Amino acid sequence: MINEYLQAAILGAVQGLSEFVPISSSGHLVVVRELFHLPDQGLAFDAVLHLATALAVLIYFWADWKSMMTNFFTRRQVREAKQARKLLGLIVITTVPAIGAGLLWAGYLEAQLRNITIVASLMILTGLFFILIERISKPHRDLNKLTFFDALSIGLAQALAILPGISRSGATIMTGMYHGLKRDTAARYAFLAAGPIVVLAGFYSLWQLFSAPVSNIEIVELAIGFITSLLVGLVAIHFLLSWLKQNRLYIFAGYLILAGAGLIIFRLF
Repeated sequence: MINEYLQAAILGAVQGLSEFVPISSSGHLVVVRELFHLPDQGLAFDAVLHLATALAVLIYFWADWKSMMTNFFTRRQVREAKQARKLLGLIVITTVPAIGAGLLWAGYLEAQLRNITIVASLMILTGLFFILIERISKPHRDLNKLTFFDALSIGLAQALAILPGISRSGATIMTGMYHGLKRDTAARYAFLAAGPIVVLAGFYSLWQLFSAPVSNIEIVELAIGFITSLLVGLVAIHFLLSWLKQNRLYIFAGYLILAGAGLIIFRLF
């Protein structure tokens, strides 16, 4: 039992960290399970981890969500209220492509692409794009300057994160930087835009579980995974927002390229 509980804690920590730090949560879950020969915990466990990271986003950005929802229903015409409503609209636009990609291709990609070689290759590609975007991006805009097409392109980038090995937060941060956002502002928008997707992914997995009973032992493992993922997720959000105020994406690019190359070599030899 200790090993099963430890596995739940490890996978929860991996999900909480890699969901927000731009290194790909789905990719790292595949890698950790294969490298350490951990059994697949099933849909219930994946759903709980997604709900934990979604809760982390809601907790950390509670003031933002409260402001957006309050101003959406009050329809006040002051500047702050208009900006809050616009931000909510942008998040909705960014969310749509990812929902479409999930509904159309999630099952197929889940079955076909969950192996170390593909994950590693996409990690390397993501790292190279981090380097490119750092070289070409020129911060000159705030969130309230984003347009419909900016939000849509960020959403399309977020949809690519359905591929294991491409970081959702990384893809959205890069696209936001390409459109002129500062790194920490792009990261903040990426986390806000990830909230609805992560919540929907978690509830979709739970919906699939209605016919699958959960034992007492599984409940304990689910609790361990949930708590670990939530706490690590909160720390990861705070860390990345603080880090990107003063630092570039190069450290994550280097990690992804080296880790991806190492995994390919490991698989070959």
